[in-house]
Amino acid sequence: MPRPVTVADARLGVNQVPHLLGARLLTVSKVESIGPQMARVHLTGEPRDRVGAIPFLPWAAGDHVKLVIPTEDGEVVIPTVVNERANWEETVGSTRAYTIRTVDQITGTLVIDGVLHDHGPAGSWFINAKEGDRVGVMGPRGSHVYPPGYRHYILIGDETALPALGRWLDEPGLNAAVTVITVAEDADAYPFPAPELADVDAHHLVLPSGPERGPALAAELSSTLDASATPESVFVFAAGEAVMLKDVRRALKTAGHPRHAQHIDGYWRAGTVALDHHALEVDED
Repeated sequence: MPRPVTVADARLGVNQVPHLLGARLLTVSKVESIGPQMARVHLTGEPRDRVGAIPFLPWAAGDHVKLVIPTEDGEVVIPTVVNERANWEETVGSTRAYTIRTVDQITGTLVIDGVLHDHGPAGSWFINAKEGDRVGVMGPRGSHVYPPGYRHYILIGDETALPALGRWLDEPGLNAAVTVITVAEDADAYPFPAPELADVDAHHLVLPSGPERGPALAAELSSTLDASATPESVFVFAAGEAVMLKDVRRALKTAGHPRHAQHIDGYWRAGTVALDHHALEVDED
């Protein structure tokens, strides 16, 4: 049965905040292993490249930068930016988008978590990253600022979205019921923080990457929506592989969940190299 549709309220929807496009060449200052297939890389820069200028807004867990990955011989050239446009033809090295896990404005440190895999330049870079390595960082171009006033948040993601979900759980003042629904190939894929005020209920599915993931996540989502103690006040954030998220979109549509109370973001698509995920933020059904 469809759930009641909440009247749209600007305070309960997602707001977009544009930023000036920054271009920086940063240096790896620390690398941590934070899971079976995940590394945390700390990046710092020279005074003129300090990351203090990188926007780090509260309730903007989906914020991301584009990394310019060095070539095999270590060469990396970031594009110049003129009138808020980057000249990507100047770029030397592959580019991939990654979530901003955190920014320390005092020490000038940007933290990025990356999945380790050897079938692409970014995954390989994270496998081999070491102190002193250089990498280009572009952006972010803008933020999606999520509403803090809901009584229940449902957060959904695969391996690539785990850093964004972690940032969600770090949000200041998060005081609500939070259901975290994740899927990965490993049982202990990511170290999530434990918010002091939120009541967190975690559901982790251990599944290989493939067509089983979408229906499994959609079933968990539907069950969670049906059991919500506050069905009139639920916000859903879901991110990860684009085809997988189609099942999530369908589950929300079937439930009659209001569009202003959800944000679905396809970070990548199986078989597609360097996907422009901005093109997938609309309903693909």
